[in-house]
Amino acid sequence: MRLKRVLLSVHKWVAVIVGVQLLVWTLSGLVMSFLPIEKVRGEDHIAAQTPLLLDGRDGLIGADAAIAASGGGVTAATLTHVAGDPVWELRKADGGTALVDARGGALISPIGEALARRVAAADFSGEGAIVSAELVTAEGGDYRGRLPAWHVSFADPDETRLYVAANDGRVSARRNATWRFYDFFWMLHIMDYETREDFNTPWLVLFALGGLTVALSGVPLLWYGVVRPLLAGRRRRYAG
Repeated sequence: MRLKRVLLSVHKWVAVIVGVQLLVWTLSGLVMSFLPIEKVRGEDHIAAQTPLLLDGRDGLIGADAAIAASGGGVTAATLTHVAGDPVWELRKADGGTALVDARGGALISPIGEALARRVAAADFSGEGAIVSAELVTAEGGDYRGRLPAWHVSFADPDETRLYVAANDGRVSARRNATWRFYDFFWMLHIMDYETREDFNTPWLVLFALGGLTVALSGVPLLWYGVVRPLLAGRRRRYAG
C-alpha cells in the first residue's frame, strides 16, 4: 500500500501542475484554429501586382555594368523591378543582395525611406495611408526577419505594419493586430517567451515529461483502483 500512496501522490500533484499548462495548450490551440491564417499573415490585403515586362526594353544597362556598379563579387544577376522601377537584383558571394537601377546604373541598396514607402504602398490593398516609416536595425518586437529593414505603418483598422528589407526592396514581413493576437497565443502554446520560434525550450520539455509522468503513474493505479477490485468481486461471486 505504500507504493500505492506514493503513486497516487505523484499522479495527483503532477497532474495539478501539468493540468494548468494543458488548459493553456488547449485554449491557445483553440484560439489559433479559429483565426484565418490568411488574415494572420496579412495575405488578405496584398495588392495584385501587374507584371512589368522588361525583356527587350531600351535604355536599360546590362548585367556587367550592374555588377561593376555593385562592386563585384556577384554570383547571380536578375532583371526585375522594385515598386515598378526596373532594377538589377544581384546575389553576392557573401549571401547578401544588392540592387542597381537598371536605367541609371546607380547602386540603390540599401534603399531609402522614400522607396520603402513606395514598395509598401504598392503591396498593401487595405484601407488607410502610410503614417510613418522607421529603419529597423535589430530584431525585436514583432519583427524577426532580414536586417536592416524599413518598418512602414498604416492607419488602417487592423494596424498593419509592413517590413521592407533594405537590401533587396522586398516585403519581408506583414504584421497586424490579428497577427499580434495570434502571436501571443503561439508564444503560450510553444512556451518560448522570448523569440517565439523554439520548439525545444526547457519549459516545453519539462511539462511534456510531466504529462508522461502522469500517464505512467496512472497505469499501476488502474490496477489498484479498477482491475484488482473487479477481480476481487469476481472471486467473491464464484465463492458464493
